[in-house]
Formats: sequence, structure tokens, C-alpha cells
Amino acid sequence: MEINKQWLAGMLFSVLFLIGSTSFSFGASDEPLGNTWLNGKWEGRPPIGGVLTMTLTVEKDNQVQGKGLIRQANKPAHPQVTGTVNGNEVTLETFFPDAFSQSAVHYDCRLMNEVLQCRTKSGYKTVFKKVD
Repeated sequence: MEINKQWLAGMLFSVLFLIGSTSFSFGASDEPLGNTWLNGKWEGRPPIGGVLTMTLTVEKDNQVQGKGLIRQANKPAHPQVTGTVNGNEVTLETFFPDAFSQSAVHYDCRLMNEVLQCRTKSGYKTVFKKVD
């Protein structure tokens, strides 16, 4: 029985292509496993200026709790942080529970290239990077 060289080359190419595309699809996913990837310290710029460092913990599957520190030129501020995480989608809200005038900042975020790309309801865009 004689094997056609073109047929053999075509089969070999198909097998290698299938193996290569399968390996690529596993590595190309930016979907994190579970929600614990959000645990830790994240830094970025809040709408009021300065640098916001948030220490976040995911509790009860997707509930986010945390504390923040906003470093500004005049005086540091310490907001509380709450939110939810679902895959690579995160909502965060910073607020000051003891402030006379309750003001909160709501962030809608998406994990892309290992950073949280966020937008507030007013349209302010910022990025939070994991620092711990």
C-alpha cells in the first residue's frame, strides 16, 4: 500500500494546527479562576486626585469588602470599600461612613491585562494596579 505524500503532509499539518490552536485557546483566556484574584492591595487615581490604595477581600463568593487610603497633599482620607466581583467584572464603591455629607464614588471595572480598568458614573476613567 502506497501513501500519498500530499495526503500525509496535509494530515500532519491538520494535526499540528489542531494541537497549536488548542494550546493557544487555553492560554489566551483572560478569565481568572474564581474570585480570589481580587484579594490584595490595588492602587490608582480617584476622581478627587491623589492616590487611592485599596486593600480588598472577596467574601461570600462575590462580595467585596475593603479599606482605602487616599494620599493627597493636604490630608489623607480613609474610605470604606464595598462591591461585587463576577469573573473579570468588578463593581466597587468607596464611601466615608462618618462623613456629614455622604458622598460615594461608584466604579464599574473590568480586569484587562492584569489591571482594573474602571469608569465612574460621572465618566471619570482610571486604572487600578495590583501592588500586593
